[in-house]
Amino acid sequence: FAPLLFAQQFFIPSAFVRAMFAFALFCGLSSAVYLLNDALDYEQDRVHPGKRHRPLAAGHLTRGTVLGASGVLLVFVFSGALLLSRAVLFIVVGYWVLNLLYSLWLKHQVILDVFAIAAGFVLRVIGGAVAVAVEISDWLLVCTTLLALFLGFCKRRHELLSLGTDRDQHRQ
Repeated sequence: FAPLLFAQQFFIPSAFVRAMFAFALFCGLSSAVYLLNDALDYEQDRVHPGKRHRPLAAGHLTRGTVLGASGVLLVFVFSGALLLSRAVLFIVVGYWVLNLLYSLWLKHQVILDVFAIAAGFVLRVIGGAVAVAVEISDWLLVCTTLLALFLGFCKRRHELLSLGTDRDQHRQ
């Protein structure tokens, strides 16, 4: 919604509806990615003090159910993105590929994991701007990147502190 707000089109109904639709698409896409990530990490999550209560790690859901739900979400998200435009579909697919790489490899790479998370937030902002066809300012991209990096590094620091001496068992 930031591009919509900064382009002073927040109260234009058609632009707001397109932004809401893009928001819903990225929420669905994020959910699909989280499901995939949980399916890949369920064994590590079973021994994590907080993550062990997630439905898959706790044994309430099967990996097949979780992966199936992720796949169904992806079909809806990619179809919905195409309804907005091919450019939005391109950004959505890029976001998905980035998160797939994150789930498979980047989350195990120090520093790169936080940059991947930040890039995801930047892609969301770009996706919102493209969905409502407004120009995105360089300042918005810079501020989004810096805020996302700050939050990502804070999250990693908190994770290290909260896991204490067991941190090596949860993240490489």
